[in-house]
Amino acid sequence: MNKKIFLCYDSIEGIFTAIYDAWSSRYGHDNVRIQVQNPDDSNFNIELFTEYIYVKESEEKTEKVARAIREKISPEAYDMVCSAVFSDDLQKGDMIYRFLILGFSMGAKVVSCLSNDAVLNIFNLNRNVFNESHHFLGFLRFKEIKNHILLSKINPKNDILRLIAPHFSDRLNTEDFVIYDEKRKTAVVHRSGFSWIFVSGSEFDLDKFEERSEQEAEFQMLWKTFFDSIAIKERINDKLQKNNLPLRFRSNMLEFKD
Repeated sequence: MNKKIFLCYDSIEGIFTAIYDAWSSRYGHDNVRIQVQNPDDSNFNIELFTEYIYVKESEEKTEKVARAIREKISPEAYDMVCSAVFSDDLQKGDMIYRFLILGFSMGAKVVSCLSNDAVLNIFNLNRNVFNESHHFLGFLRFKEIKNHILLSKINPKNDILRLIAPHFSDRLNTEDFVIYDEKRKTAVVHRSGFSWIFVSGSEFDLDKFEERSEQEAEFQMLWKTFFDSIAIKERINDKLQKNNLPLRFRSNMLEFKD
């Protein structure tokens, strides 16, 4: 039998629907694979002797898979799978599928079976997503644009926007703010006194993001002056600084802009 590859969108709905379709196809677990489509690479390498099956997202199938994971494995396993979906690893769909194959046979104890590659893969995806989320809680910077709205732009490797949103919603509950993921063109929007919402960046006028409030320019100048004045040139250690604050975090940090 030719291998079957289920191509799905990079979302929890896409991956869960692909899992449902692959499982119910009866082709056999060894004969199927789930592949997340890279939106930046429509011309992926086609494998010989392989049938590609395009998956259409289904809310009903997504809910069935989610319910099965929570009830037949455990809520903890469900949380691990959902966190893995936020990873930037394009193999995550198949990793989640292999984890669930094992989970449905082992039950709740599967989350502790790190000696198994399927479980270890999910554990590593979770750790990578968690670490980046934790880093951005400290590295994220806001600026004030017109109408007293706080804006932050980020370019994370993983899709962590919804993971860091609760932290800033709690800390800045009385503020109007937007956190915009430039890579994925999505955003978290928070209105003072309300809960945050997740939206597509296509709904924004991005030119408005460049309009600073009257006080913002002054605050930015003061911050850069403070940052430069406390530095001791003789003790600057670029290597150590890059280890503690990688270059990929700096593009949207004011203190590292010219």
